[in-house]
Amino acid sequence: MISKEEALNLILNTVKPIGTETVSLENSLDMVLADDIYSKDYLPPFNKSAMDGYAIKSSDTTKENLTFNIIKTIKAGDFFNGVVNNGEAYKIMTGAPVPAGADCVIQIEKVKVNGSKLTVPENLSEGLNIIKKGEEIEVGQIALKKNQCIRPMEIGMLASLGYSSVNVYKKPVVGLIITGDELVDITNNLTLGKIRNSNEHTLKALIAKTGAKSLSYGIIKDEKEVLKNSIKNALEASDIIITSGGASVGDYDFTSQVLEELNCEELFSSVAIKPGKPISFWKFNNKYIFSLPGNPLSALITFEEFIKPAIEKIMNKYNKKELFPVMLGDCFKGKTGRDKYILVRIENENGKNVAYKIGSQSSNALMTSTKANGVVILPKESNKANVGEFLYGKYLF
Repeated sequence: MISKEEALNLILNTVKPIGTETVSLENSLDMVLADDIYSKDYLPPFNKSAMDGYAIKSSDTTKENLTFNIIKTIKAGDFFNGVVNNGEAYKIMTGAPVPAGADCVIQIEKVKVNGSKLTVPENLSEGLNIIKKGEEIEVGQIALKKNQCIRPMEIGMLASLGYSSVNVYKKPVVGLIITGDELVDITNNLTLGKIRNSNEHTLKALIAKTGAKSLSYGIIKDEKEVLKNSIKNALEASDIIITSGGASVGDYDFTSQVLEELNCEELFSSVAIKPGKPISFWKFNNKYIFSLPGNPLSALITFEEFIKPAIEKIMNKYNKKELFPVMLGDCFKGKTGRDKYILVRIENENGKNVAYKIGSQSSNALMTSTKANGVVILPKESNKANVGEFLYGKYLF
């Protein structure tokens, strides 16, 4: 059994990106750029007005209350091919190209208009209220750097530069193998000895939140050959395989046996955390296998702590989620020997994060997780933490 820190480091040092792919701009959200993005154009592509106002020559405003002749209006999308002469003013809308000869724009609110005459009350400086051509970026400059995560802002920037597709790090396909003769489909009525297959749907949702793709093989019977064939299929079609259930050493827990027979390399077999101790991590060529216990809270915690970072590492977007001090609003207890992940409700009270109990911490108590918004960690050396003391914790999801 290894510590959670050793387990995570081993995973991050083992897992590698699986390549790159070109995706449409619409499908690139939350993916990571695999190349630098260079500007194809000047932004803006012309000198443009930053205000609704009047474009004139600044040299014509050396005296106060000078009068100009209003020639025409230039709206956004128009382009005036002529030249502004001395004493002329062109009404201009925000975003419209500033005509040649004009070097400043005065806001509408600062002038007086009488018919076709414009009165400017003050001396204006060159460049006033004009966004210069290429002020944001010039042709050939790097607009976005390789390894940058694509957010809505980056999508807007890419669109403005004319990119309809981009090269990004591939999303992994995560195969799901859910084992257990006690499981039935969620549409079935429950009979004695049966429970509905909740883990498949929880794991699908967790995978979706990372941006990866899930591929579920449904409920797999507790039969060794059936499980072996399912894992073989998953190894062909998936980059990461998650098995749920069959991770312990019971009479019908075949996962480790099957993985060994398939020549998978076991990198660790258990981790000193509660819940989730039986999690194991395996490698087969460039494929990665996580064997999770079947209890819902175990699957939830181990996914968040170990599988999510692996998926993010493959997508080249892993950033360590830092823990922060949380004051305890209740007393928490647990056995020593393993780090205890306790689901809690974290509330902000007078600028402090305060954690409160929400119910049973049994590894099969899925109802508890619906009341939680965070987790605190009781260190393996401790069996109790009192009200007012601090533990490290974090928000979930």
